[in-house]
Amino acid sequence: MPPRWTHITINTADIDASVDFYTSLCGLSIVRDRRLEDRHNVWLGPATNPGEDPTFVLVIVQDEVKFRLDHFGFQCDSRAEVDRIAELARQKDFLVEPPTDVGGVVGYFVMVRDPDGHLVEFTFGQPLKGLS
Repeated sequence: MPPRWTHITINTADIDASVDFYTSLCGLSIVRDRRLEDRHNVWLGPATNPGEDPTFVLVIVQDEVKFRLDHFGFQCDSRAEVDRIAELARQKDFLVEPPTDVGGVVGYFVMVRDPDGHLVEFTFGQPLKGLS
């Protein structure tokens, strides 16, 4: 079996603010909270069925933010969901670019910034299905 992509790890200056951002805007859930073990990290993943493990997680570590990645991408089920996230991001002062429809394989998207400056894109019409 080839290696499987399982996680991305980012540093954060304020772990509680980042957990709030990724759970409230991105719809991720806490799958392992190591703050309780004094380890200063939290693992977040998509909602799963009871007894099911996530296939991919975002690990947030309380530490100095030395580098930022280009952006995270989240697929939404509708334009209305992109608009809802954009409005929530605007209210929390995270909005970078308002919703825009550029068509083609990019589709409808909004760009927001997490508390540490990492860009996060929410899209509709940009599925991975059918890539080749």
